Amino acid sequence: MSGNNEYKELVKYVILIIVMTAGIFGSFQLLKIYLGTPMPFRVVSTNPSSMEPSLHYGDLVIIKNVPWYEIGVGDVIVFDAYNWYFASGVTPPQIPVIHRVYNVTFENGQIYYYTWGDNKLTNSEPDPAPTPYWLVHGKVIFEIPKLGFLFLFIQEGGYIILIIVLILLVVAMAMKGIKTLNEDDIEREDEDSKII
Repeated sequence: MSGNNEYKELVKYVILIIVMTAGIFGSFQLLKIYLGTPMPFRVVSTNPSSMEPSLHYGDLVIIKNVPWYEIGVGDVIVFDAYNWYFASGVTPPQIPVIHRVYNVTFENGQIYYYTWGDNKLTNSEPDPAPTPYWLVHGKVIFEIPKLGFLFLFIQEGGYIILIIVLILLVVAMAMKGIKTLNEDDIEREDEDSKII
C-alpha cells in the first residue's frame, strides 16, 4: 500500500514542476504578445557597456514594439545593426544594439534613427550608419539593474547547473514526501497493533 502512496507523491511533485514550467513559459508568451515583440527583454552584455552611465553590464532592459512616431530624440532603442555594413563597411555586432536616438530623419520614403551610445569613452563617434525603422526591435521602456546576470549565467552554460539543482530539488521533495508517508504507515501499524 505504501508503494502506491510513494508513487502518487512522486507524481504530485513531477506535476508541480510541469505546472511551474508551463506557468513561466506562458507568462513569457503573454509578455511577448503584450509588448508586441518576439524578444521582450535584452541583457546589456558588453563590458564596459556602450550605454554607461545609463545602462551597465548585466542590466536587463524591457523592450516594447512601438510605432515609428513614438520613437524620438533621447529614446533608447534596440535594433539590428546590419545597415552598418552596407552603409560604411563596418562589421555589425552579432547581437542587437542598445543605443540612444539623437536624430530622426525621413529619407527615401523611410524613417531613419541616428543613434549613439551614451558612453563617450567606448563610443567617441555616433554609430556608423542610421538605422531604418524596420530594423528596430523596440523602445526600451524600463530597466532592471543586474537581473541580466541570471540570464548571462544561463547563457554561458549555467543552465546545466540549474537543471541539476531542479532535479535534486524534485528528488528531495519526493524523498521527504515518501518519508512522511512511511512514518504515517508506521504510526498506523502501531495503532493497529495496540487495538489488537
